Amino acid sequence: MCFQIEQNPSPDIEALALFPKYINVFDCIHIYAESSVSDLKVLHAAAIAAELLDNDEDGIIDDENVQNALMDVYTVMPLFAYEGSNAEEILFDNFDDLMDNNNFCAGAVLYNNEIDPSSPGFWGNDASVEEMLH
Repeated sequence: MCFQIEQNPSPDIEALALFPKYINVFDCIHIYAESSVSDLKVLHAAAIAAELLDNDEDGIIDDENVQNALMDVYTVMPLFAYEGSNAEEILFDNFDDLMDNNNFCAGAVLYNNEIDPSSPGFWGNDASVEEMLH
């Protein structure tokens, strides 16, 4: 599946305002990234999410129960420049409001230094698979 990075579709939601990069993966996982996270890393995270959802790569999510669970909430995977970034602080300062008002879910996060597209899934270099499984 080929992805393109889009502009943030939710800039008016304070918790998501500092993420200019966005990719929608099967309407199930919404990847938001800070500007300093490279496009290559954002695309890598989206590819990992897509592969986990559609392992046989037929364009259809393999497990309908997983699809339904992810679509019952607005599932977000934020990609932060670094631990403690402004975007991270604002997201988590507003997290309760998002959960209450938008049926929002963030199962895990990825930090820029945890993403290595040249070593996908290699323990210690690329945490994308591990974090996406959370």
